[in-house]
Amino acid sequence: MAESRSAEWTEGIPSRRVVVMGMARTGRAAAAVLARRGAEVVATDMKDIPGLREELPREVALELGGHREETFRRCDVLVVSPGIPATDRFIRLALASGAEVISEIELAWRLCPAPVAAVTGTNGKTTATTMLGAILEEAGFRAPVGGNIGRPLVDVVEKEGQEADFVVSEVSSFQLEWAPTLRPRVGVITNVTPDHLDRHPDMDGYAAVKARLLANQGPGDAKVLNADDPFTARYLPGGRQAALAFSRTKIPEAGAYVEDGWIYLRIGGDRQRVCAAGELAVPGVHNLENFLAACAAAGFLGAGPDAMARLARRFKGLPHRMEPVAEIGGVRWVNDSKGTNVGATAMSLESVEGPVLLIAGGTDKGSDLSPMIEPMRKRVRTMVLIGEAADRFEAFFRGRVPVERAATLHEAVRRCAAAARPGDTVLLSPACASFDQFRDYAHRGDVFREAVRALAKEGAR
Repeated sequence: MAESRSAEWTEGIPSRRVVVMGMARTGRAAAAVLARRGAEVVATDMKDIPGLREELPREVALELGGHREETFRRCDVLVVSPGIPATDRFIRLALASGAEVISEIELAWRLCPAPVAAVTGTNGKTTATTMLGAILEEAGFRAPVGGNIGRPLVDVVEKEGQEADFVVSEVSSFQLEWAPTLRPRVGVITNVTPDHLDRHPDMDGYAAVKARLLANQGPGDAKVLNADDPFTARYLPGGRQAALAFSRTKIPEAGAYVEDGWIYLRIGGDRQRVCAAGELAVPGVHNLENFLAACAAAGFLGAGPDAMARLARRFKGLPHRMEPVAEIGGVRWVNDSKGTNVGATAMSLESVEGPVLLIAGGTDKGSDLSPMIEPMRKRVRTMVLIGEAADRFEAFFRGRVPVERAATLHEAVRRCAAAARPGDTVLLSPACASFDQFRDYAHRGDVFREAVRALAKEGAR
């Protein structure tokens, strides 16, 4: 299902000098694809990366252990890794020298022959992206998935784009900063809650970056937005594209919604029943919202309600996202290490039935903690804090819920095991980043799993 992109740009790749800045997964993939297409590529990183030479085509020039100003002055195109802020002096140098600055997502879009369905949002975007790809596959479409979800989108496009009916991508706000021509056939924004405010001036600025996903859309495209989220709902009116909403509490003119316990789809006509909301195999209101978003997007692309219902009944969720780890002595242990911001943790608490012992803390993002007050009041019996954020979290929550401190995650697990009663849930949902004690959120979740499974082996409750 070929689509036209800028043929002049892609055909001109062999004449371009391209610098790829940052050699994490997306940077390596971009450098390799561009070199194979004939560009003069320099790959640069501030760190020395042993073994990188063997991973890249020999045509790629490597500059490791620091950036060289002359390299950035001479480039035609700069491909920037998402971890590098727009204020970086080398990016500014390239711009001042006349270079075009793009992200790997933008590069993939320009090279992709198939329509792109793109999903962004503060929370839920990985699950919604996975669900969307799975529904499309269930409906008989070829819909490979990539982007911020793990596999670089440019790699997906290069290897599977030609045969794909759709390419499905998760997109972060950082990737959208340098995506000036990205035009997804369907653009989904799951929600916008406080996060990454070190990179964005305020919530309005953060929401505006997310909304760039929709900026280039036109007739034949669709935006899919959360009608229950004030920051996304403001983008429903206006625009030349179709507007679809998803909601747990409202009945939109078009989109996916819940009414009387049933999930419905309305795309350009009469409503269609998908399944009962209770049939969704993964628990929690946040997963219901993710599924509604995926249904609205997939419905616009041609998937029917039967495919959606089949996916609802078999989708088991993703690691580190409200992932059941064990039940020991009547106590459920749940790994929500991906709950790296206040909004995510508040939503996860709303999804748990019964009393909760909450393990929170880590690298503090400085966000307003007040959205956690009500779900904490209703559900949390004890809060055990770890990491750098423990002081601020304790000062805020002391007097609202019982608070304990633990030096490590292993100690926090032990404290919860000693205090938990049958019917309780011990929830790791930190509301913080992980970098004070762990490589990333996945490492933190893995450590939690190991600690809980060690308890099970000991026969502890």
